[in-house]
Amino acid sequence: MKIFVFCALMLGLTTVSVASPFTNTDSLKNSLGFTPYYSSQNPGRKLKVAVLDKGFFGYEKEIGRTLPAGTRYVAGPVANPENLKVVHGLKMAQILTAMMTNDMRASQWMPELTLYNAFGYSNFKAAIDDVIARQYDLVLYSEVWEYGGNGDGGGFINAEVNRATRAGVIWVNAAGNFALTTYNGPLTTVQDNWVLLPDQNNALALRCQAAAGKKCSAKIVLSWNDFKDDVEEGTTKDLDLALTDDMLNVIQNSALKQSADRNEGRPGFSKYPREIISAELSPGLYFLRVKNRSNNFTNRDQLRITADGDGLVMPSHSRGESILNPADNPTVITVGASDSDRSSTSFFKDKPDLLAPSSIKLSDGTEYRGSSNSAAIVAAGLGILKSREPRMTRKDLLDAVSSKHNWEQRGLSLNLLGFGPTGPNCFLDVSFNPIPEQIRDVVARGGVPVQTTAAIRVMVAFDPILLAPHLQRQLLNDMIVALPQGGYGIFNRRAMIPPGAVEIFQRPLEAGLCRPTPVNGKNFRL
Repeated sequence: MKIFVFCALMLGLTTVSVASPFTNTDSLKNSLGFTPYYSSQNPGRKLKVAVLDKGFFGYEKEIGRTLPAGTRYVAGPVANPENLKVVHGLKMAQILTAMMTNDMRASQWMPELTLYNAFGYSNFKAAIDDVIARQYDLVLYSEVWEYGGNGDGGGFINAEVNRATRAGVIWVNAAGNFALTTYNGPLTTVQDNWVLLPDQNNALALRCQAAAGKKCSAKIVLSWNDFKDDVEEGTTKDLDLALTDDMLNVIQNSALKQSADRNEGRPGFSKYPREIISAELSPGLYFLRVKNRSNNFTNRDQLRITADGDGLVMPSHSRGESILNPADNPTVITVGASDSDRSSTSFFKDKPDLLAPSSIKLSDGTEYRGSSNSAAIVAAGLGILKSREPRMTRKDLLDAVSSKHNWEQRGLSLNLLGFGPTGPNCFLDVSFNPIPEQIRDVVARGGVPVQTTAAIRVMVAFDPILLAPHLQRQLLNDMIVALPQGGYGIFNRRAMIPPGAVEIFQRPLEAGLCRPTPVNGKNFRL
């Protein structure tokens, strides 16, 4: 295993304050409760934190600038492809450091940080081996695997993660961003050994909505629930995957022969219950079809199809069941994005465990959202708490940062509020990019901008008076509004509110969100 250690040159100081690579983390620090910790002492100890990811391109220049001095990089036993210049892991480490240390200024929270290349299973396993051997406190893994698990917390990826959590590691995992491009279903075989899928022609529709002149870079994965905890154990259950155009002409297929031979290595064979297609798709409609080759499936078998790539739309995606492994592991802390409809969820497994905002802006104005960012933000907060009190367990940490509100708590009747939903007895989300400044705080606390019959408002799972406890209502239905200059105000329901102000209201008695609501009590705040 190759290990590189880069130490920044310091002149009398243990940290150097430089410009943050992000332009909006200060507002996140304030709204999520980080700020008071930066001026407080750390009565505990330096935390050992590991970031596992498939790429940290450019990290060397950031040591001592946006990453702690002495940050280690572990390349792993298997070299990455030479053309793989992924910065995802670097950004995750920078977000964690910025939020945990106030952009390197709060040195009392500075972690002992190691970056592990976890590209591929061998490097992933080696990283976990080292994390356990070196007794790390916290792992951030802002990735998921489209195969390797059965959707139940098992499989060989989760078996490795379980080794870490059994050793006492707090494992923070992104929920993934497959909520709109995942299909789960029973494995029912129909005529000519085709597997029944929800759209026409026993297929699953997939649309590329790329801009004119652009294409969708699509990675499509079919998997079925026969992964074992032992990575060497294979399967004899065999499915094939075909990608067709809208006339059902096959564009590409994946037709590996599944094998239970532990030493399988023949071309065209695989031990694992998965098929993968990577393709550059022009704008238009496509279909995915699945063929049953082995005819040894039972009525307990399930399949899953995921599609990854910008501009892809899966009309028949499975609502509420899109968590992939190891985010489905019950021993990890799974983090979803409160401000992204792509963030994965599982209502059967009660995941994610926490929801946090994900909007991160770079200095060039580019904005990125997704559960990866949310996981890095939450890992920073949990890192502060764990550093203060190293004995805190997974349950202790969740109890400390989870809101106690849920979307089943209901407020006033719509009759008292004086407006209604525009959806079918439910409120439709409104997407903002970027989120208006005056509602950033409430959105960070789990608020959802919605369209009402009387303008856009923000719906929350709690009485909005809690946002500003110093305010007092005179009447039961007085409005709590986010003011354009910042902060909150209270107004009579019949009064005019300032231009740019936005009302915040609790989920009414008669109607909630049209989409599945976030799981109860999940909003993160220190």
